[in-house]
Amino acid sequence: MRDYSIYLWITAISLIIAAFFVANVKISPQLANISAIFIIALSIPCFAAMIIWLGLKNGFVSIVVLSIYALAIETIAIITGFPYSPFHYTDLIGAKIFDYTPFTVPFAYVPLFLGCIFLAAIHTENKWILILKSALLVMTADLVLDPAAVSLQFWIYQYKSIFYGVPLQNFIGWIITGIFSAIIGLFLFGNQLLEKKPHALVSSLFLIISFWTAICIFRQLWFPGIIGVILILFILRETKGRVGDFSKT
Repeated sequence: MRDYSIYLWITAISLIIAAFFVANVKISPQLANISAIFIIALSIPCFAAMIIWLGLKNGFVSIVVLSIYALAIETIAIITGFPYSPFHYTDLIGAKIFDYTPFTVPFAYVPLFLGCIFLAAIHTENKWILILKSALLVMTADLVLDPAAVSLQFWIYQYKSIFYGVPLQNFIGWIITGIFSAIIGLFLFGNQLLEKKPHALVSSLFLIISFWTAICIFRQLWFPGIIGVILILFILRETKGRVGDFSKT
């Protein structure tokens, strides 16, 4: 397979430019379909890497299982407030399933989970350490995503906190979510997770963090923005910049 990293870099730069307009223009519910298409489009590189890595059947099944998990945990959180604290989605990121969770959630969350699991597995053979590292990476990504999304009112928390309106419980919740996503990943991928994998498994995470880091910076959310820059540099270091390499290296 060819290395398409240059195209990922160009896309990331384009997303940073787009983020300037998203950060400075009020988003109306009428633009929800555009937001949904945008979220789905960003997931495509990671899902393609999954299919290439595991094959069509196993790759598709893995994506579906993780998607069901993402929808389930998110719906439970909306109904019960656990583990993230009480919140609800607005109408800005796509139609909701049973009026609770946007159908776009798997397209946003699964690439995030997969990218973090991939990064955690690069220098780790101990599966328990891999689970912990993956969970901490997921939480780190959310330190960037949540403040930016709350700032744009994609979702709203009932209880605010000093961290840009995001409850601190939310980040504990993301560690819990990350732990279970890593456990599911280990169940689905087995020892393949510790073998050679396409760097492009992290491609969508790279694009997502690039966009939301830019949103943070353009909306003057400086601390999440700095975390985002550090996370981007970490991704590039761990992949040697080959974020679009679909070969098993």
